[in-house]
Amino acid sequence: MLLMPKLRPFLLAPFAWVLLALILLLATGCSSSPPEEPAVVPAGTRENGMLVLTQADNQRTAEIRVGEQIVVRLPESRTTGYVWAIDETNRQLLALDGTRFEEPKEGFIGARGTRSYTLSARQAGKVDLKLKYWRIWEGEGSVSERFSVTLLIQDK
Repeated sequence: MLLMPKLRPFLLAPFAWVLLALILLLATGCSSSPPEEPAVVPAGTRENGMLVLTQADNQRTAEIRVGEQIVVRLPESRTTGYVWAIDETNRQLLALDGTRFEEPKEGFIGARGTRSYTLSARQAGKVDLKLKYWRIWEGEGSVSERFSVTLLIQDK
């Protein structure tokens, strides 16, 4: 029984220990620095001096220079009637150089190939390039996918 008086403060106040632990936890949490913002990864990859954009770059931003070319590659299934079309852009800043369709290497009828749009930056500025995947003869109600990228065009 001689040890009991030494243990009494610990036994009488378990709530106090829990309260102290919470206060210490909150104090260390309040003194921490704010979380760092994640680094913004630019859209696209560079291939043969051109910026190549894919579906993975949808809703992202890319930087290019006047005179540089951009290639947008998107999966397309022409046999279903759905095709990619440019929905919106600024033709003073961005010029369409050409488009082509590459058939699927293997697969079945209706398998998706790849639609490529090649564009050139004409003037410095900011332009939103928007494409839609649709059946032209069915109109806007047939749009099943959209692709959008913001291009920041810098002087040479």
